[in-house]
Amino acid sequence: MNKNTHLKTKRIRLICEFLTAGGGNLEEMDAWVNERLEDQGLPTIGKRTLRYCIESLRNGDFEHSQNQKNSKNKNNLFKIQVINNKIYQWAVDSLKPEFGDLDDNERFTLPFLAGILRRYESIPAVQKILYQLPEIFNISEKEMESSSAIFHSGPDLYDATNNQFEEKVISCVINILRFIHYNQAIEFNYTPVSYYENSGEKLNLHQVAPLEIRYYENYYYLIASDLKNKSLRTFRVDMIHRFKIDVMIGNDEEPIIFERLQLEKQTSIKKLFKESLGVFPYNVADAKMYEIHIKFTEWAASYMKRLKFHHTQNIIEENKTEKYLIIGLQLRLKHEKFEGEEILTRNQALSFLLGRFGNYATVVNYKEI
Repeated sequence: MNKNTHLKTKRIRLICEFLTAGGGNLEEMDAWVNERLEDQGLPTIGKRTLRYCIESLRNGDFEHSQNQKNSKNKNNLFKIQVINNKIYQWAVDSLKPEFGDLDDNERFTLPFLAGILRRYESIPAVQKILYQLPEIFNISEKEMESSSAIFHSGPDLYDATNNQFEEKVISCVINILRFIHYNQAIEFNYTPVSYYENSGEKLNLHQVAPLEIRYYENYYYLIASDLKNKSLRTFRVDMIHRFKIDVMIGNDEEPIIFERLQLEKQTSIKKLFKESLGVFPYNVADAKMYEIHIKFTEWAASYMKRLKFHHTQNIIEENKTEKYLIIGLQLRLKHEKFEGEEILTRNQALSFLLGRFGNYATVVNYKEI
């Protein structure tokens, strides 16, 4: 929809609201429409444009749910009667246009999204969204039933000592999104993922500018810029101690605000990990960058071939006869604790990635770059 068509549809929508509210004369309609246009920051219109919009409404010449019909049928859909040559009202047998309605393919996008949301319907805000979606978009209950076709193969986040663990993780994610929206710096205590339990024994205080929330392999990650050394950090949200996050307060007793757009540009975060295998680099002082070659065989090779790769990841070799694929990627490895230390112990994220494929994925070569 171009800008002019969009403006015309906005004006016609306001005319429809005026008629639905009971209607009135042309002067009253003019005042009603222009007052609301001003409220929306849009240019006001004169009576000539108003009359043109009334005729477009009668002719069905605007964006609405029935505009796929031919011109002849559209002319008879929306009927406006003028009583005593001055009062504009809907005719008794007139249809009312529906704006922003969805086409058939779009209609089944909604149940698809609802099916994904149902996993989180224990959250009150999600319950409200699921309840109101059918009414907002005029989707029938029968159409919404297709949301049952969406299921989650990944396990729910779980803690035997806390039966609301996943809900608390998601509430924490939502809280972080709020801080991102308001560009507020935050601080929290965090247990590194290398430790088995999220406990108070290995807590570290982090003060960061939150930039993004990412979801990978059933876990939520906060991507943030460290306020001390400006490095980009990755935190698994479920390892934030007690899910408690505080806004940082400055000397003026006001929240510390950061320049998010500037940080996004400096860190190139919008491109970071894009179309990657999802292995996060380490932010450790002695973690050096390596070129690593991984061989995937049989079904694992078929699976990996269908993934899009980051620009630092590429296919080194492909053998269709023997059914294997060798992929190269650049990744940081922690310093060896002893000569010949197993590579997977030097990067837990890499170990996690390869663990999914069992004997069908092995590191065949790696070297420092």
